[in-house]
Amino acid sequence: MFPFHPIAFFVPPRKEIFETDSERRHAFDAALREYSALLKNYERFRYRCVIVSKPPVPKRADFVLRTL
Repeated sequence: MFPFHPIAFFVPPRKEIFETDSERRHAFDAALREYSALLKNYERFRYRCVIVSKPPVPKRADFVLRTL
């Protein structure tokens, strides 16, 4: 029914790097709400949601590749 990969990777908003700018106008609390809503809806549509943690980028990339 859905033509997308069954795994959806999610990276939670991180307060320590969060910034607003002309493209991202909402506040951090709004980002948390949006993240939660997206996660809930992806799960509702039966995607396997995988949370990506904060290690350095090469370790995150390895994690994603291993998970796929």
